[in-house]
Amino acid sequence: MKTSLAEDNPQLRMSVAAVLTWLMPGAGHLYIRERARGLIILVTIAITFWVGVAVGGLSNTVSPGGRSLWFMGQICAGGHALAAWGLGTWVDPSPVPKRDPKFVAFGRSEEISVVYTAICGMLNILVIFDVLVRAEKPLIQAGRTPPAAKGAAG
Repeated sequence: MKTSLAEDNPQLRMSVAAVLTWLMPGAGHLYIRERARGLIILVTIAITFWVGVAVGGLSNTVSPGGRSLWFMGQICAGGHALAAWGLGTWVDPSPVPKRDPKFVAFGRSEEISVVYTAICGMLNILVIFDVLVRAEKPLIQAGRTPPAAKGAAG
């Protein structure tokens, strides 16, 4: 059976999995054939990040201007943060019209959105560590059970 270079070289597999995880949280797990875990991570971080962006607005949430430390946390979410930052700089923020005071919210939605997105970045750092540990182990071939499972079953 022919194997790829990434299957034979754990360092290469770990590097590729870590970069994929940074670009799209969960993609590294999909790469190392942990589909359920990868899909759960992919959906959870994506929904949480983009809900945060929806709460605070596209051009206000991911912006390195006044919140450089928060932006460092957000950029750890990889592709999501890059997409939000790019879209936020592309969208021209229109001036906010004068609002009627009875319709003004008293919450700090912009701050909440920054925290949501930064938490996604910090969570993705943990996901990167997880995929590094899992990618170090040999890939499980389809249809074959690991040796530990054979001993326990038999």
